[in-house]
This record gives sequence, structure tokens and C-alpha cells, in this order.
Amino acid sequence: MGRVVALDKDGHLVYEGLLSSKEKATIDEILKTLKNEIPQIESDLAAVYGKSVLYKYHLGLFLGELLDKYNITFAEKRKFWDEIKTFATKEERKRNEGKKAATRSFFEQCYVLSKYNLEIVQKLSWRQWQDILDRVLNREDQRIFVWIQKKNDKIREDDWREFEKGLYLYLKSKDTSVFSDEELFDIYDSIFSMAVFWRTAFSKYVKVNPKTSKIKTKTRRSKKYQSLCFELKKIRKCQLDNKLFEEAFMIAMK
Repeated sequence: MGRVVALDKDGHLVYEGLLSSKEKATIDEILKTLKNEIPQIESDLAAVYGKSVLYKYHLGLFLGELLDKYNITFAEKRKFWDEIKTFATKEERKRNEGKKAATRSFFEQCYVLSKYNLEIVQKLSWRQWQDILDRVLNREDQRIFVWIQKKNDKIREDDWREFEKGLYLYLKSKDTSVFSDEELFDIYDSIFSMAVFWRTAFSKYVKVNPKTSKIKTKTRRSKKYQSLCFELKKIRKCQLDNKLFEEAFMIAMK
């Protein structure tokens, strides 16, 4: 395609680059096709899958076909997604997608999702997928998807959010390529256990102290708890375990 269209600050259609009348006509035809095809595929998928993660997966497959069909380059993808969002989709999505990075774009995330094995895709809800797709660092090592596939039980969304935050905190200074599969999966397991401990411990704390103002600072205390877990592990050169989790929790809740 080479060029996309957008709206200027006054809501007028603008073309990128110096285009001939023929090139503009071609882009207009593509835009017209998108306006017809996107709402139809959204409606068809919703009828079959509702708004589930499978809706996003199959939408991603269709979007991949569009990238090939219109020869959209890697550099143009975000602008192409924004073009669909502005001119074609009938769905209203209020989530802040930022302005430049493609990673938070709904259509980019559907497209990336469609690249994974369907069995893995169905292990997580769409909200959980958004967490991992937002945090590129967390999925740089593709073995995390093998770990997800091995999980027998569905992961609670609150546990998953804490796991994602803890994993990001851990990975900021780590090169996971040095770990064997077993070592890396043990790391994932321990960080997940850290997340589960926080949820259960905080729930018990609230039951015992239902009127405490500390409930309002849950997010900040969760972040402190995770940092303490990793700090204590480093200082003591020990493993992440329930004893360490309990100590970090008690300090974080002071």
C-alpha cells in the first residue's frame, strides 16, 4: 500500500505523501473495502464467539490477511490499525491505545494473538492476554507460552495481573536465555506462587481488619510486597517460598 489516510484536526480526510490522482483513487477503493468488510467480519465473529478471546483470535487472522493483501509494511501497521479504527470499525473501544506504539492497539493485539497456537490462546481470557501483550518484555522469551500451556487449571485474573507485574519486575535485569526450560519454568512457578500468596494473604488481612484505610493503598502495597520478595531473595540468596512471602507481606502492610 505504501500510504494510509487519516483525519486532520478539523476532521478532514488527508493523504500521506505526494500522491497522483490514480494513487488516491486506489487508496479510496481500499478504504471503501475496509468500511464494508470490517463491520461484516466483526458481526459474523460476534455471532459465533461473542466477545470472547476466540473473537479476537479469528479477527487477528483476518487482519493478517489484510496486511498481506494491501502490502502493509511493518512501519505502517500502527497507522493502518488507526485507519481501521477511525474509518471502518463499528465497535466503540474506549481503552487508551496511546498514539504511536503498536503494542497497545486493539487490532495489533488481535493480530499478534492470531500468531499463537489456538490451544494456548484459549488458556487465558482476553483481559489476561491484554496484560501480556501490553508488556512486551514479559513475552520476549516465548517459552512463557509453553508454561501457560502446561497449566492445568484456569488462572484467576487477579492472580494473573499480580504475576504479570511480578514477572516484569523480575525480568527488567535478566537475560532468560541463560536458563534451561526447567529453571525458567521454576521461576515462573515461584513468581506465580508469590502472586497467589499476596491475594490470599491480603484477603485474610481485610477480613480481620475490615475498616483499615490500608485497603485503599492495595496497589502500592502490592508493588512494595513484590519488591521486598525479590530484595530478600537476593540478600539471603534463597528461593522464593511461603516463609519469605509472609515476611515480605508483613513488612509491606506496616
